[in-house]
Amino acid sequence: MEVRAREVPFMVYDGQTSFKVWFERLRSRPGRVYGAGLGSSYQHQTLTLSKQFRRW
Repeated sequence: MEVRAREVPFMVYDGQTSFKVWFERLRSRPGRVYGAGLGSSYQHQTLTLSKQFRRW
């Protein structure tokens, strides 16, 4: 998760809720599943730092 202030000062506190996720059941099976078959750029990614950090 990446948090950006967008020029608005804010403080994140210990125990503060940062987001909530809801999972909902689909009405039916999708015709095509998201993934490599669709040419997705999100497949086979490796763990990397965001662009604000320099590699050493």
